[in-house]
Amino acid sequence: QGSKQLLNNYPVYITSKQWDEAVNSSKKDGRRLLRYLIRFVFTTDELKYSCGLGKRKRSVQSGETGPERRPLDPVKVTCLREFIRMHCTSNPDWWMPSEEQINKVFSDAVGHARQGRAVGTFLHNGHSCCEGGEQGPQDEIFGRAAQDAPGD
Repeated sequence: QGSKQLLNNYPVYITSKQWDEAVNSSKKDGRRLLRYLIRFVFTTDELKYSCGLGKRKRSVQSGETGPERRPLDPVKVTCLREFIRMHCTSNPDWWMPSEEQINKVFSDAVGHARQGRAVGTFLHNGHSCCEGGEQGPQDEIFGRAAQDAPGD
């Protein structure tokens, strides 16, 4: 089973089979591709016990106790970011996500791992998030916020 190094300067590998699955399932959407790659490159535990990209401070009143969460491995994160940009640049028919969307895919993956859901199942209101070519990135961002907000 051959393995594929994502970018030359990074020690990040996935199998050829995983690569085929990621590309064939992504429908030329850089966000989807990133989702698959995160699932292949990070273990569920790495995602679950991390604090994501480590950018935001958790609110104190959430009362999270337990081991200090560390950010996701910055080498893997940087590799995936650069890889997505490079892939979408060299394949202009692929949709290039913005920096914010890339960050969101990472934080969603961490959230899903914590909830015990497989990282690959990002369903929004029962629809897969990126169907239909005409909808832009906005609906995904705003659609999630409403669902995730705790009921007041």
